[in-house]
Amino acid sequence: MNKKSIFFTITLFFIVMIIVTHIIIFMGYNIKQQEQIELQVSKYKTAIHRIMKKILDAHRFSSIQNINYKDFSRPPPPPRPEEIQILLNDTVIAKHLENYALELSDLSYEKLYSDAVLISEDENWKLFEYEGYKYFYIDDKFRELIIMDTQVSNENTEVMIYLTILLNIVFISFYIFLIKKLQPLNRLKKDIVKFANGDLDINTSCEGVDEISQVSNEFNKAIIKIQQLTNSRNLFLRNIMHELKTPITKGLLISNMMEESKFKNGLKKAFFRLEYLLGEFARIEEFTSQNIDLKKEQFRLIDILDHSLDILLTDSDSVNLEIVDNILVEVDFELFALAIKNLLDNAIKYGKDKPKVTIQKDMLVIKNKGEELSLRLEQYNKPFNKSYENSNNGLGLGLYIVNHILKAHSLEFSYLYENNENIFTIKF
Repeated sequence: MNKKSIFFTITLFFIVMIIVTHIIIFMGYNIKQQEQIELQVSKYKTAIHRIMKKILDAHRFSSIQNINYKDFSRPPPPPRPEEIQILLNDTVIAKHLENYALELSDLSYEKLYSDAVLISEDENWKLFEYEGYKYFYIDDKFRELIIMDTQVSNENTEVMIYLTILLNIVFISFYIFLIKKLQPLNRLKKDIVKFANGDLDINTSCEGVDEISQVSNEFNKAIIKIQQLTNSRNLFLRNIMHELKTPITKGLLISNMMEESKFKNGLKKAFFRLEYLLGEFARIEEFTSQNIDLKKEQFRLIDILDHSLDILLTDSDSVNLEIVDNILVEVDFELFALAIKNLLDNAIKYGKDKPKVTIQKDMLVIKNKGEELSLRLEQYNKPFNKSYENSNNGLGLGLYIVNHILKAHSLEFSYLYENNENIFTIKF
């Protein structure tokens, strides 16, 4: 995953999950607690209502028994307030409260208000908790009452705490398990980055039977095969270059011992050309193995162009040169001269007249009249492409080498066909 690793994402996910779980548990606990409070208040109100109704109904029945027969059709008069106060005395109420597991409290309202925990309240009642017991205070039109619930309150708080701890342990255990399972993937990612940077001295083998271990082991097998192929190629290239250098050196020595003649000069040019091609093959090996070491310095572009023409064993008369701006460029002199040499070589070989080379403020342009490329430029950036460089004149490596050199310099390379001209542009 880009800059944010998979471990960061997993950690963030589990943190969010734990927070959400705690919120859900907390909300569920609060909802359940509120429901319990509502049930308890309803229980206390119902008990008080039934007790008062029972006491008043008993008084009414007693009043009816004392009414004369002629007045029997009339309802008894309601008890007066002072009678109600007498009827609803503490002794009578306490006796009826026993049927509901309740009793009158010995604590005053002031004591509860100062020391107890206020759980809930309304206009004419309050619910307190004190030392594990519930106390219900009510102030109705008849009298004030403070009722104590004789049953110890059990809100399952410990259960909720244990449940939260258990869920945290489960989440953390699963997180540790997942991280351990993904550690080989993180190591594999680092090894792949090293491999991409050209480091073949890595070992991605992994014990286990899961998919990540299998991928790591298969990738390690592929690295071993690539190491073997790379060693074989390097050995082959070193041997063949060594074998080719010997006859080229002997040829140069023999040509220097010959008398001056056109034949001697042509022979020396041929051997110099072979020597340069051998160096070019070494450069190709660097490109294919991604071992390019740039030595950038500032040079005049015209000097690099002159060196490219020298490599081609030709002079400035073979091109039409136009210098609009004599610019400086920061490049690797030999590599950049090799890139221009390949472009000029193709332009001279396949053009219908002299190629035109233009140096201006921020670009180098090489034009030659000829047929348009049959494929896109990207297709010619592959090695051994002979669609443009035929087998009689080269290996099909010219544009491939140009592309890699310019990529290493982070320069823009483009192609345009216009007015029967192939136009190659390098922008600085």
